[in-house]
Amino acid sequence: MGASFASRSLHALFRLMQVKRWANPAALNFLIRLSRRSGAARPSGRLRSLCSIRHRQVHGDRLFDLVPRAGGRPPFHLFYLHGGAYSIDIGFVHWQFIEAMIRLTGCSARVPLYPLAPEHGHEEALASALVHYRDLCAEVPAERIVVMGDSAGGGLSLALAQALPPARLPQPGQIVLLSPWLDLTMSDPATLAHQARDPVIKAEAALAAARLYAGDLPLEDPRVSPVYGEVRGLAPVTVFTGTSDLLYPDARRLMQRMKAVGQQIEIVEYPDMVHAWMLLPLPEGLEARERLAAMLLGKFGAGQAAR
Repeated sequence: MGASFASRSLHALFRLMQVKRWANPAALNFLIRLSRRSGAARPSGRLRSLCSIRHRQVHGDRLFDLVPRAGGRPPFHLFYLHGGAYSIDIGFVHWQFIEAMIRLTGCSARVPLYPLAPEHGHEEALASALVHYRDLCAEVPAERIVVMGDSAGGGLSLALAQALPPARLPQPGQIVLLSPWLDLTMSDPATLAHQARDPVIKAEAALAAARLYAGDLPLEDPRVSPVYGEVRGLAPVTVFTGTSDLLYPDARRLMQRMKAVGQQIEIVEYPDMVHAWMLLPLPEGLEARERLAAMLLGKFGAGQAAR
């Protein structure tokens, strides 16, 4: 089955507007300044009606805890790390996606707003994810936690999982990576050859964001490029990716590495879909959210889905 009319129209619009022409370091710096002026998006009124939301400062970070008002035992606890090239604040599309997961599954969620580049680097972002995960493990069983992230948040989710054994913390029950950014070097031949298929992302702009985040650390260091890290001993991983995403080849590389050492990984590929399409209001986005929710409920058991 091919892409929907809405998706094909979005592709055409991206190319008509020459979006990639503006994907450069100068545009990245502008977006960072704009993000700092506008600040992080807040949960919508609809999400506040759906959930009881606790917003507080913890370990120097803003932290959101969301619990469905429907009550009952959540089937799992979502630990969500948002995308944005490690430098852009959480946006409305992230909250909409989190709302969909809660509405479809009845899960609870914890959303830490980790420190962003260029004001902060990789060490602070990973340390933030680690300490908030540790706190959650003290409250709920680790095997009922789902670590999930999109784009840069997907990369940080995998880096977090790789950092758990040295920190003597348990793996979560499941890791879900949505269009994850796994290799910040942007140098893999398959990735470079894939550039023409992506109407949005350009390696040059991604590399500029990577350097802001990594600082003096080599970009191939697993702490910033977890595709090079240890993949043994991780929780089961599910990756959602699209074949028109510049980062698609990296998802395939992760799958090959994990399968080579007998680790459990499932990759869900959608043909012709762009980066982070599952967060967008497209038919494929709705299908992906429903498919992911069904997969998680199948693993953790059905709770009382919030309505």
